[in-house]
Amino acid sequence: MAYGIETLEKARVILEQRRTSAEARASLRHKEVIKKCPEIGILENEVASAGLSIIKALGMKSEDSKKYIELLAEKNLAAQEKKVALLKSNGFAEDYLEVPYTCKKCSDTGFYNGKFCACHLKILEQITSEELSKTSRLKLSGFDSFSLDYYANPEEKEMMKDVFNFCKDYADDFSTRSDNLYMHGGVGLGKTHLSLAIANEVIKKGYNVVYGSAQNLISKIEREKFGRSRSPEGTTEDILFDCDLLIIDDLGVEFSTAFTVSAIYNIINTRLCEGKPTIISSNFDFDEIEKRYEQRLTSRIMGSYKEIEFCGEDIRQLKAGE
Repeated sequence: MAYGIETLEKARVILEQRRTSAEARASLRHKEVIKKCPEIGILENEVASAGLSIIKALGMKSEDSKKYIELLAEKNLAAQEKKVALLKSNGFAEDYLEVPYTCKKCSDTGFYNGKFCACHLKILEQITSEELSKTSRLKLSGFDSFSLDYYANPEEKEMMKDVFNFCKDYADDFSTRSDNLYMHGGVGLGKTHLSLAIANEVIKKGYNVVYGSAQNLISKIEREKFGRSRSPEGTTEDILFDCDLLIIDDLGVEFSTAFTVSAIYNIINTRLCEGKPTIISSNFDFDEIEKRYEQRLTSRIMGSYKEIEFCGEDIRQLKAGE
């Protein structure tokens, strides 16, 4: 999964803080234990000495080296058992001297067997969610907060129920090979809500999601192209190309120029070529999009995206009138 440099750095700092804090607590605990039971300190020195002896024995060519190592290992085990007994007899838990890492699996390094540990992915998920929440109503947009009660017309309500169930299933079954979706319908019908509900669930699965309005995303690309700014995570285009799921909101409301059309085509075409899923929401159906954009762009959308039509009345106005 692709994460930006800034996101990875934030996760690294969190892991380092966890590790440093855990090791500091372990040091304080050790001092506490040795003060109350000096014999444990003596045992630890014996264990350390045995370890050095084993290392030296490994370099021996004598036939007796194996037996010597086994003997040292037995002594080490006996010392460890005695140490546990002393801890218990002095009122400490048997694991009291272990470093209290948040994640026992990776010792708060963030890596296990050469891959991201589950705890590392969880941190990245939280950071991604927080970043997405800054530019959207992510925390307010879940499947549980989407109500079909605002669709008064029975046929429209049934249609939107199917849309809701489809989106929920899409989120549940999401993978980097999921379908591309083109959500369209009038203003305030729930397109943004359900696309962000999908984002919420996909982020929980550990995938990297990028969300933005077409206007904002293209504006960032344009500023970078002409040298007026640059993202610390790399170019906006790189981020849009690499993320596991891209959500482009309000396609069609951006100011249309040769540059914006070319930029949108490049994003959509690149992700299609790489087989990465994208969700686009728009107030325009396929026919209207075809009139607005050049044929090579509309053919990519119409030929490669599953059409999801939203219907009903503007929910935001209905809520405002309650």
